[in-house]
Amino acid sequence: MVHLHASLRMIREIFLIDRSVLQYHYSRDQSSYDDDKAVLSSGFLSAIQDFSTHTRSDALESFSTGNEYFLYLQCPDSSRVLVGVFDRIAPENLAREAMEKIMGFLRDFKMPETEGKQLLPEEKERIQDHIERISIQLFSNEQLSSIVIETLERRSDIPLAFLVDSNDNSIITSFSRPKPLFKQTQVREFLLVHSTLNKVLESLEIGKRYSYFIIESDDYSVAACNGGRLLSVASGAMRIPKENVYEAATTICYADSFEEEIALTSDETLVGKLIYSTEGRISEKRGKDVTQKAIVFISTLIKSIDSMFKSLTRRPYKRFFARTSGQGDWCITLISTSGMTLFELHKLPSL
Repeated sequence: MVHLHASLRMIREIFLIDRSVLQYHYSRDQSSYDDDKAVLSSGFLSAIQDFSTHTRSDALESFSTGNEYFLYLQCPDSSRVLVGVFDRIAPENLAREAMEKIMGFLRDFKMPETEGKQLLPEEKERIQDHIERISIQLFSNEQLSSIVIETLERRSDIPLAFLVDSNDNSIITSFSRPKPLFKQTQVREFLLVHSTLNKVLESLEIGKRYSYFIIESDDYSVAACNGGRLLSVASGAMRIPKENVYEAATTICYADSFEEEIALTSDETLVGKLIYSTEGRISEKRGKDVTQKAIVFISTLIKSIDSMFKSLTRRPYKRFFARTSGQGDWCITLISTSGMTLFELHKLPSL
C-alpha cells in the first residue's frame, strides 16, 4: 500500500456510480469516512447531474465549491459514471488525466451488478493503491522522484535514466551511476525524438502518440515510455537484454500501464517499406503509400535517433522499434546499415 502525506494528495474522493447505485468509493481519509455517508454523497452527486440533464438538456461535467472541484466522467458504452472530488487547487488538466487513468484501471474489474453486493477486500485494496499511485504521479513530483531513485538504486543494470514532464518538458528526476553520466543535453535529444516520432505517426495516419520505443546497438539498449504526462527513458549497461531495459522504463513511468512484452514483427505484419540512402534520399518504396511530408519526418527521425543514442551510449544505433498507443496496433522499425536505413511499417494482428 502506498501511503501519502495529505497535503500531497489532490484526489479527495472517487465515486463509481451506476444508475444512482454506488459501486465503488475511495476516500483519502478512509479512517474517518463511513459507508452510509458515501452512499448519501453518491446519491446527491447523481441527483445534481440528473437535474442538469433533465432541466438544461445537457449533462453536468464539473462544478466547484470553495474548497473542492467535482468532475464527472461517463464510462464509454456503459451507464456508469465516475465522479472525482479534488482539492480546489488541483490543475484541471491533471484532474481530468487522473480520471481517465482511474477509469482505464477500473475497466479491468468486474463490478457488482446487484445492489448491496461488494467487491472483495483485496480488490478494493488494489484499486485504492492504484488511485494513490496516480495521485503521486500527477500531483507530487518530489515523492515521485524519491520513488524512482529508490527503485533504480536497487538495480545494477540501469546506469542512466530520467523522467520528464511532457506538459512543460521539465526534468522531474534523473539517475546516473556515476553521476556525471547524466547531462541535460540527453533530455533535449530525447525530446526531439519524442516530438518527431509523434509527427511521423500522425503523418502516416496511424496514430498521434507512441506507447514506447527501443533503440539498440549490438551491446546497448535504450527504452522510452510515453505515459501521457510522464515520459521515461532508461539506458541499460553493456549486454543487458532490451527486455530488462524496457521493464525498467515502464517501472519508472509510475502508475501507467504498458504492454508486458515487446511486440514481435514479421513478414506477415509488414505493410510498407522505405529505403533511405545516407543522404536521406529514397532508393526504394514498397507497400503503403507514404506522403512526402511523412518521408521528410522519417528522415529527420533517423538523424534524431542516432544523435540521442550517441548522447546516451556514445555509439551509433543499429535498430529502432516503436509501437503506437491507443490508435490500433501499429509498429515502425528502422534498421541502420552502412550506406542505408531500412524503414518498415507493421500492422500487428488484433488480439
